[in-house]
Amino acid sequence: MSNYLTRVCRLLGWDGDPRPCPDRWGEIEAEYSLSLPAEYKELIEKFAPAEIDNRLYLYHPGFDSWNLSRWMKETVDVFNECQWEEVTAPSLDAARFSFGSGGLIPLASTSGGEYLFLLARPNDEPLLIVHVGDDDDFYEYDMGFAEWLYRYLSDEEVTGPNSSAGRAAPVQVRRLPT
Repeated sequence: MSNYLTRVCRLLGWDGDPRPCPDRWGEIEAEYSLSLPAEYKELIEKFAPAEIDNRLYLYHPGFDSWNLSRWMKETVDVFNECQWEEVTAPSLDAARFSFGSGGLIPLASTSGGEYLFLLARPNDEPLLIVHVGDDDDFYEYDMGFAEWLYRYLSDEEVTGPNSSAGRAAPVQVRRLPT
């Protein structure tokens, strides 16, 4: 387990209740033509579906309620229907900007309108992109999911500039009904 995975588990206050679903991961990865980061899958299997700090939502592919695959498809469809006049993240080419296979893949969302996306890159190093609905901007974070989640839970600015929310410790985790 990476250092950030350990830190996230500590912040969440427990090691989770693993609910593996390898077949479902295979379906999602085939649909989007990529391999999701192992740390993302591990954290989802341990803690999702969950609402963290009454704000961040993590979906799980193995349940009908809060289903990751269905949520990903719906999110991709909605974002592909939008007219993007300008794209603010340097790694995103406005001419080839898309969601889904070959583009941005949704990983998580917040009640404040932020969406966390994965952008697969040719060197197999994923890039996390956060869309902030209030600004309609995209911000890049060159780090893994566990590091991003740790920094988010530690109230660092990882959902755009000035995004620190003044969260109080300990982190609150609410398991969502399956």
